[in-house]
Amino acid sequence: MRRFDPPALYAALDSERSSRGLTWSQVAAEVGVSLGTIRRLREYGRFEADGILTLARWVGRPVEESTRETSC
Repeated sequence: MRRFDPPALYAALDSERSSRGLTWSQVAAEVGVSLGTIRRLREYGRFEADGILTLARWVGRPVEESTRETSC
């Protein structure tokens, strides 16, 4: 079974953000999600699927790359 891995997507976002020289607020505005969505991703909070898909698209990676294998 595979589960969504928020830190994996957050790390990809941070890398892309850094390479573009953007702030988190600029990323949120460019992507079209709230800054809170990005913060919740970092903090394992609740987030909406459409926000996650939009962020993964911005990074240029399929969301499946932000998953991990679990035993249950």
